[in-house]
Amino acid sequence: MKRSPEEDRQLLSRIFSGDKKAPEIFVRQFSNLIYTSIQAAFLTRQITFNQQDLEDLHNAVFLQFFEQDCKKLRQYKGKNGCSLASWIKLVTIRIVLNHLRKKGLDAIGWKNKMIPLDYLSELKGNNMNSWEIMERQEQESLLQNAINSLPPRDRLFAKLHLEKDLSIEKVAESLQLSMQNAYVVKHRIIKKLKSFLVSTKK
Repeated sequence: MKRSPEEDRQLLSRIFSGDKKAPEIFVRQFSNLIYTSIQAAFLTRQITFNQQDLEDLHNAVFLQFFEQDCKKLRQYKGKNGCSLASWIKLVTIRIVLNHLRKKGLDAIGWKNKMIPLDYLSELKGNNMNSWEIMERQEQESLLQNAINSLPPRDRLFAKLHLEKDLSIEKVAESLQLSMQNAYVVKHRIIKKLKSFLVSTKK
């Protein structure tokens, strides 16, 4: 069912205000549109692709919308009757074409890196002195660097589960994963993150 401009504005307002359910709604609402827009970008350049290429870029596009406090998403103004869906389609195609140019219009796949997650809870705490606060800030910075190094699919998983505080069930539903696969991804993320933090202390 087609969304009204008012519904789109309300959804964006919820995302920008920190509503934890809004990103999940946004992903589900525009997931198919982004998939078809990516396919269109490939076809216009007559570039072959597979399902993994589509999934990688699908998640990369959503990441660009959510990163830096939704900086990209905040650029939507709805001017001249442009709907949110039309704008998302246009932005998606631009992102894909820019990616293809950077990749030399051929290999799409990212390196097969593994992933990190739940460790954030170990970095949180109350009644910390100044030294502990500084140490926590350093650890959180390292954690963010680790997450940023992940492949797009894993990074989106981490962002939805950690930063947006969605449950594993909600993340699995949003990314169209089975619960079993979602827990496998989460386990790999935790393992990778712990390994990254350990390596920085050596």
